[in-house]
Amino acid sequence: MEKKREKIHYAWFILGACVLINTIVQSLVMQVSALFILPMYNDLQIPRTLLSLQSVLITVGAVISAPFWGKIYKTKDARRYLPLSVAITAICTVGRGFMPNIWCILPLSLIKGIFFTGSTLLPISVLLTAWFKEKRGLAISIATIGTSVGNVILNPVVEKIISTYGWRTADKITGIFMLISTVPALYLVIRNRPKDIGLLPYGIKDLASLKNGMEQKQQNLEGMTMAQALKSPILYLFLFAVLAMTFANGAALQTPTYLADIGYGTAVAAKAASAYAAVGIFGKLVLGAIVDRFGEKKGVIYICTVTTIAYICYIFALNKAAFIGLIFFYGLSTGMVSVMPTLLTSKIFGNKDYGPIYGIVVSVNRLGGIIGNVLVSILFDITGNYSIIWPACAVMIVLTLISILACMSMAKK
Repeated sequence: MEKKREKIHYAWFILGACVLINTIVQSLVMQVSALFILPMYNDLQIPRTLLSLQSVLITVGAVISAPFWGKIYKTKDARRYLPLSVAITAICTVGRGFMPNIWCILPLSLIKGIFFTGSTLLPISVLLTAWFKEKRGLAISIATIGTSVGNVILNPVVEKIISTYGWRTADKITGIFMLISTVPALYLVIRNRPKDIGLLPYGIKDLASLKNGMEQKQQNLEGMTMAQALKSPILYLFLFAVLAMTFANGAALQTPTYLADIGYGTAVAAKAASAYAAVGIFGKLVLGAIVDRFGEKKGVIYICTVTTIAYICYIFALNKAAFIGLIFFYGLSTGMVSVMPTLLTSKIFGNKDYGPIYGIVVSVNRLGGIIGNVLVSILFDITGNYSIIWPACAVMIVLTLISILACMSMAKK
């Protein structure tokens, strides 16, 4: 019997939960992490390279646990495992504030990385795919905006807590906030699939449409299998492109530290982070609109162009005009690593084995980010400045553009 559609489909509540995850969990674990580098460096008196190992171990945890989480969310109840993952991530955040030295902090980072992966990208992708048959691209874009909203709101707040009470107290406060603001809401809202509560996915009007759509999808499956992709140079060229773009993005995670180091101070750096995050809200919507209207190819050309301009502005950031350009163009570029790999994986490799192939992309996505983040710290320890890294990032984005266009051309043949 056909179920009457509600005025507000429950899929939008699922999307709201995904926005909440990105706004709070993603932002507090990744986006504000750079605010802790200088205070921890001054307190613990250790090289920044050693501090950056926290991010390395979070990424190692992500890479080794991603296949596990993929299987969990495919077969198990997300309502149980997603709040649990967020809770353990929050507890690890609080725990760092009690650790006496870096050698106690690093193992905690590995644990945090494992459960952070089960809290963010993978479950969000699984949930939105299950709940949205129409407007899925819009849903993904809206979900990623949560990260920018979190940056705008949380960067100045966390900076103020750190400067007033210290980084250890900031860890404890942000971890407790993460726990109480997300875990209960996720438990109340999250449902694996529409059928769990007697609904159809958003965009499906009746069961007949759903069955016909599934039959047509089975008939129209196209693209590469996982085995074919592993033998194809297209996959490895695409993974290089993902590695290059996330390398640059990983380096840019230290933007607040960079701006503070070159003389703007921590307060201005935090405000700049909030400002480019605010631009990022608009930027992700613009990127989604360009892709929807003009296609992935023009979307890639657009996003790589604005990102290259952003890194040129980084080089000359002491200049006020370049500083403003950094905020504006980097803000526009922030959808690059959160939106494009998802859409391009489907565009280039099709939908035969999208899930397994995208799993590899996620691992490389995390790896590239951490390489960029760590390399910034290594180069700073060696040279005392950031003069090499930003030109390298600009080059990486150009190589990303060339590689993706080549992949799209090869995939058509």
